[in-house]
Amino acid sequence: MKRLVTLTLQFYCTLVVYNITFTLLCFLLVGGSTGNNIISLYFSKLIGFAGAVSLHYHSSAKTYFYYRNAGLSIRRLYGYAYLIDLAVFTVITLILSICRHLF
Repeated sequence: MKRLVTLTLQFYCTLVVYNITFTLLCFLLVGGSTGNNIISLYFSKLIGFAGAVSLHYHSSAKTYFYYRNAGLSIRRLYGYAYLIDLAVFTVITLILSICRHLF
């Protein structure tokens, strides 16, 4: 289990820059016109993560052998990375929502 967490975090760290970039672009293009509701934010997050995964898959396909040799399937790794990303995004959204209502 410890190896799974370590490998998933390593994979997520390689995706985080692409993910933030694609999520912000998607939010500016799609979410900005629909307002700041939670559903458009999560839709932007899903599209941003898909864009980051596709760019990472295209640009560094040879790194997947490292994870396959460690015993992880790529789909499982995508799922765990998306869960981490969704958890971080939910916490940030809740904190910003609470701060917006308090101040």
